Amino acid sequence: MVFFEFSKQGVSAFVSFWQENRTHQLWVSGGALSQQEVDDLRATGMSVSVFTHEVDPESAGAMAHAIDVIREHHPSEVIWSEAQAS
Repeated sequence: MVFFEFSKQGVSAFVSFWQENRTHQLWVSGGALSQQEVDDLRATGMSVSVFTHEVDPESAGAMAHAIDVIREHHPSEVIWSEAQAS
């Protein structure tokens, strides 16, 4: 499975989940993590991809585009996305 997170809180939740199944992959909105934080995650063996731009979670168009990009790279994978409570 592939997980798309756009906040540090979402990434933290993913890390806990990833500890139980290290085959899951992480995509992160640009700006959600520092380069050092990304490097630290990768040093654990985690597969982390980072968008070059911030994905606005309140924009349906931006979220749809982000999911489409992830789907291009992982066509047969289930994609889970962080969601914000209204």
